[in-house]
Amino acid sequence: MRTPPKKEETGAIGIGTLIIFIALILVAAIAAAVIIKTAEELEEQGEKVSGDAQKLVSSTPQIKIAEGTVASGTIGSIDLYLDLYGSDAVDMRNVVLHVLVTPNGGTGDSADLSYNLGNPGSATSAFYGTTEIIDPNNQYNPTGNPAIYLLGERARLKLNVNLALSASSLPPDSSIEIWVHTTTSGHQTYDYYETPSEYPSGGVVKLEA
Repeated sequence: MRTPPKKEETGAIGIGTLIIFIALILVAAIAAAVIIKTAEELEEQGEKVSGDAQKLVSSTPQIKIAEGTVASGTIGSIDLYLDLYGSDAVDMRNVVLHVLVTPNGGTGDSADLSYNLGNPGSATSAFYGTTEIIDPNNQYNPTGNPAIYLLGERARLKLNVNLALSASSLPPDSSIEIWVHTTTSGHQTYDYYETPSEYPSGGVVKLEA
């Protein structure tokens, strides 16, 4: 016959169970706090990444078309059609092009080109030339009073780079790398192009990305 437990033993078992129960509650509370803190950190990081991506899209010009002008069997200048998707207009005076050209069978050369404030339409060894193509909001007018130099929403500007003066003319099967850097935001885009394997005697050819 089994002897029933004494009152002291029953009380000890109850206290032990209570301690285990309290410990489980503490562990659950700590785990919940860790999960909540981790979720908050992930949410903050997600918001930051989303904000950075939105700023990047809305404030960085992008090259949509690249063409080369052929003369005497080489490409001596290129035209870059620059668009901006977003509502934050970019001041072209803050846009710098880094151009790296590698002629087929030759040595690479590079140049850093800025906006030509003195003569916006002219491309030189240190500046790119700029021509308005589309400007629905009338935000680009370098000859106005006051002058404005903004690439705005749904606008397009053509940038001309004189490779013969700034870097090197390119024979067929050459490559061009272009970084478009916005100095105010620090954002930049990168594009790589190859010239055709054969050129016509003159005129304009499309550069393949």
